[in-house]
Amino acid sequence: MISDLASSEVNSSLNIVFMGTPDFSIKPLEALVNSDHHIVAIFSQPPRRSGRGMKKNKTPVHSFADKEQIPVYTPKNFKSVDDINFIKNLNPDIIIVSAYGLLLPREVLDIPKFGCLNIHASILPRWRGAAPIQRSIMSGDKETGITFMLMDEGLDTGKIIKKFPIKINKDKNAKFLHDELSSLASSNLIETIDGYIAGKINPFNQEEEGVTYAEKIQKTDCRLDWKSNAEEVLLLVRALSPYPGAWFLTKKNKRVKVLDAKISITDNNFKPGEVTGGLIVGCKNNAIEILSVQPEGKKIMDIEDYLRGNPISVGEILE
Repeated sequence: MISDLASSEVNSSLNIVFMGTPDFSIKPLEALVNSDHHIVAIFSQPPRRSGRGMKKNKTPVHSFADKEQIPVYTPKNFKSVDDINFIKNLNPDIIIVSAYGLLLPREVLDIPKFGCLNIHASILPRWRGAAPIQRSIMSGDKETGITFMLMDEGLDTGKIIKKFPIKINKDKNAKFLHDELSSLASSNLIETIDGYIAGKINPFNQEEEGVTYAEKIQKTDCRLDWKSNAEEVLLLVRALSPYPGAWFLTKKNKRVKVLDAKISITDNNFKPGEVTGGLIVGCKNNAIEILSVQPEGKKIMDIEDYLRGNPISVGEILE
C-alpha cells in the first residue's frame, strides 16, 4: 500500500499530526513547522500542577504550539471513541510521535495512510522503553543515537525506517546528550519522512538479538551506592544530571543531589562513603570528588559554597 501511495504523495505537502510532550520534542517539531508539510494538530499530555503554588503548567510542546498558533489537544488517554474519531476526522497522512508518553491503541495506529512514525532516542533494539538516554549513560555505552521507526502495539518493537548513531561523550551529562539527540532528530527528520513516503527507504524488522529495556527512572535508582566502583558512581551522576539527580544523605538526614563529579585517584585506604579532604568520597575502588550539588529546596551550587554553609567532617560516612 505504501509504495502505491508514495507516487501520488511524494511531491505534495503531508497533513501531519504531531504528538509530543517534553523539551526533547521541540526541535523536531520546529523542523516540521519550518518544512513544506502541514501540521493539522498537536497532541500533548494534559497540563499538570507543579511548583510551590501547585499551578497548572502546560507541557513544553503545548507552550511551543501556542506560540505557533497550532491547535493543541490534551486527552488523558485514547479510550474514548470520540477522541479516536476526532483524529480520523483530521485525516492525517502520517502521525509523528516524539516522547509523547501515552500509549496509542491499534485504532489510532491504523488511522494515517503512512502509519505512525516514532522518534526514539536510542539505536533500537537496545534501550526500548521510557528512559533510553539515562540508561545508556548508566550502562557506560559508548554509542547511542536516534531511531525513526514505525509504531506497532509493542513497546518500541516496530519496523525501523532509519538509524542515526552518535558517540556518547563520556565527560558530559544526560542534559548534553539529550540536547545532542534532539538536534540529531531534528536535522534528519524531514529527509527521513520524505524518503520514506517516496518509497526510497524501506522499513525493516528489528534484530532479535541485543534487546534491552530502558525502564522508567525510579527514586530508588537515584540513590548513590558508595559500595559501587567509582566509575559506576560517576556514570550514575552523569546519567541523572541535572534531573532527577543522583543523591546521598548527610548525617542530618538531608538529601543532597550531586550534579557534577569526577574520579579522584587515591590509595583507597578509607571505607565506602567515607569523606576525605574537601568532598572526596570513598567508593569500592578509588573515590569520587563531588564538584557541584543541589541541597533540598535550594539552587545548584559549587561544592565550596555548599561546604561553607554545610560543613562535612573528614571521616564522616555518607549514606
